[in-house]
Amino acid sequence: MVFILNWRDVQPKIAHMSAVHWGGFRDRERNDDPDERNRLQKLQGFARHALQGRKTSDHHKHENLEQVYYVLSGRGEVLFGEERFPVQDGDAIYLPPGVHHQMFNDMNQEWLEHHVISQQVEGNGGEFAIRNWRDRPPAGDGQGAVRWHQLGRVGEDDIGFTRGFQSIDREAVQPSGKTIERCYDDLEQVYYILENSGVFIADGEEHPIQEGDMIHVAVDTKYTIANPHAEWLSYMIMAA
Repeated sequence: MVFILNWRDVQPKIAHMSAVHWGGFRDRERNDDPDERNRLQKLQGFARHALQGRKTSDHHKHENLEQVYYVLSGRGEVLFGEERFPVQDGDAIYLPPGVHHQMFNDMNQEWLEHHVISQQVEGNGGEFAIRNWRDRPPAGDGQGAVRWHQLGRVGEDDIGFTRGFQSIDREAVQPSGKTIERCYDDLEQVYYILENSGVFIADGEEHPIQEGDMIHVAVDTKYTIANPHAEWLSYMIMAA
């Protein structure tokens, strides 16, 4: 089963002092809230943030909650602990739980846009990391897709930092191509379309997809992603 929602159809609010926040998919255990976005069973949360030029977010931390910030556009800095690190589009920033962090865009005029992806874990601690997809080796799926594995579980060489997330990846489907058929009995996934449009074929039903779509893929869903167009179709994949 899949559910598709574009971030533009979500009412924004202000969060973390200065960020425009579009709430995406959330934990389904919100029994007092019938919002259709409350559907995640294994993942904890997924939202889009935009920080305007000359602004910063607040200085905060999360107990027992690991996060990945995925930069969609712009450049800025992230403070982790006592040190500031430059960030840019395509960066997956791993923020282990229990340590203060903050986003900075006060040195720029343009917006800094990023996803905030959250996952509950037991206890605090871990290693901070930034991995850009352009620095990762591509891997084909044997058909029409190329994937860049940006973050994985603790123990994986060079990218193993997460404890709750299974992976954070970027993938692209070539023009007139499609992925292999996929089905996972142990993974819940959220896809986010980064560039262009295509077709998400789930359990035999076709769903048109476009830039900005958030796609919830439940466990045991059989699916393929097709790109009938002349441009590459790119998206990110979050899995737990």
